Amino acid sequence: MDIDHAFPRVVFQLLGIPIRDTVLVTWGIMVVLTTVSWLGTRRLRDRPGPIQNALEAALELVEGVMRELTPLSPRHFLPLIGTLAIFLVASSSVSVIPGIGAPTRDINTTTALAVVVFFSVHYFGLRFAGPKRYLRSYITPTWLLLPFNVIGELTRTLALAVRLFGNSLSGEVIAAILLMLAGFLIPVPMQIFGLLIGLIQAYVFSILTMVYIVAGLNGSQPVQDAKGGLT
Repeated sequence: MDIDHAFPRVVFQLLGIPIRDTVLVTWGIMVVLTTVSWLGTRRLRDRPGPIQNALEAALELVEGVMRELTPLSPRHFLPLIGTLAIFLVASSSVSVIPGIGAPTRDINTTTALAVVVFFSVHYFGLRFAGPKRYLRSYITPTWLLLPFNVIGELTRTLALAVRLFGNSLSGEVIAAILLMLAGFLIPVPMQIFGLLIGLIQAYVFSILTMVYIVAGLNGSQPVQDAKGGLT
């Protein structure tokens, strides 16, 4: 295996736009996950099959973690957090297939995920706290904090992207170097170790996303419903 294959590479060009292998792998993962989700949910049963069991277990795990982080109902955030977690786990898992690298080793992929998180944080803040209260949190207790709060939002988004990208790419490079030096003997455990690291990164990314959302809601005092509870 050439070490150059550890880095994203252009497969072909479409209308002059270079298409990297990470884009193809990302779309492949999306197709597989969509198909599995459709097969597992098209005929829900009281006695679920293996696919439905796996999907329910994954969603229950994500929902349980979210309940520990927010007083709001997890159903508001489950589509976002669950999708991120499952996609990142799948992205890490494909790296064990020879010739296929994790799409998160491309800074463009991790940046796109971080941008989704960035806008999601503000969406939930505006939705649950209201525009006035949420925007006021950026200038409380003084408007002098506004530039620092804006910089903080941008830097944590960058940190999300770079952290995930750095860990994914370093794992691919290390595996490629070991494969060149020692053949298939040593890289096999390293691939397993890399898969474990990928799972941890998926967990960390998803948890940080939820933490950022909750921090935004706490800082802007979420709106309460008529019974005094959080909606």
